[in-house]
Amino acid sequence: MSLNNSNLVVPLTDSHSVVVSSHPRNRGGRVMSWLFPKLKRNPNRTDISEEVFKDSGSGIEKLKRELMEAKKSREAALTQVSEMKSSLGEFKEKLQYLESYCDGLKKALREAVSREKNSEMMPVSEDVMVEGFLQIVSESRLSIKQFLKTLVTEIDEEDSNLISNINALLQPHNLSFTSKHSKTIQYHLEAIISQSVHQDFENCVFQKNGKPKLLDQEQERQANFSSFASLRNLSWSEVLKKGTKYYSEEFSSFCDEKMSLIITRLKWTRPWSEEMLQAFFVAAKCVWLLHLLAFSFKPALGILRVEENREFETSYMEDMGADRDRQRSLTSRGPAWVKVMVMPGFYVQDRVLRCKVLCRYKSLG
Repeated sequence: MSLNNSNLVVPLTDSHSVVVSSHPRNRGGRVMSWLFPKLKRNPNRTDISEEVFKDSGSGIEKLKRELMEAKKSREAALTQVSEMKSSLGEFKEKLQYLESYCDGLKKALREAVSREKNSEMMPVSEDVMVEGFLQIVSESRLSIKQFLKTLVTEIDEEDSNLISNINALLQPHNLSFTSKHSKTIQYHLEAIISQSVHQDFENCVFQKNGKPKLLDQEQERQANFSSFASLRNLSWSEVLKKGTKYYSEEFSSFCDEKMSLIITRLKWTRPWSEEMLQAFFVAAKCVWLLHLLAFSFKPALGILRVEENREFETSYMEDMGADRDRQRSLTSRGPAWVKVMVMPGFYVQDRVLRCKVLCRYKSLG
């Protein structure tokens, strides 16, 4: 065996030894191979990485799609909420309309029941009574105006005592009796007559502090309407034959009282002519019938009066001098105030029959 082919054993420590290869040129390579064994290439490693990246990419796309779908769902939900709000608003309006409609039905039902009750008590419907009342109001106003015309024609302008008394009545309005043909004078005299015949109209028996004849209100209403119906067509010729007391003691007392009141206020001393008596009878009868019919309603219809120096309100008042005042410049005319009430108005259930007044205007200048 040659030396070149022999193996040398070199002791390193007392307990270890290293076998040295007989091929020194390969020594380093073997050590490195031992220290760092060569890894075998895995053919599936690249495929796994690509698959991981591929899976990551598909996951992101999936998240994007889910995000888009969530966004669309959110927008759809917001749209639905908006539509629900709009629907709720419409529903609320319809509900309010239904509530109003139901209230109207309830009111109509109450009115129908009331009319049915009235029809049981009264021979005519309430609508007929209302129309009749409006007709009597018109007749009473015309009859008072006609009585005034008759009275004015009988005023003797040479009668100093009578003219002096009339001037005393006109003085609070800064007027004096200059001519019986003056429209302003006639309006103020008409106001005096109207106030006299309508005095105590609010009372159930047309007397100051008067008491009802019947304590049962339904019976009182029926009695008033029955009296109204019996006196409605009473004529002057019938009164001349038998007198007013024959037909109604209450109406006869009313005529005596109102005639006495007018005579006292005007301090009229001359006897009344038959023409003047007839005109007074027609006016007194209309006002008496108006009162009887007003107290045939349930509740009774009220009279509308306004005091002097009250601000003019078109809903409740009618200015009788409007045509004259319209000729004045509107720019120089200030607020209107009641100078005198010529004719009273009435509250006729849900409507207002305006009173007639004369106004004065405060200048803007």
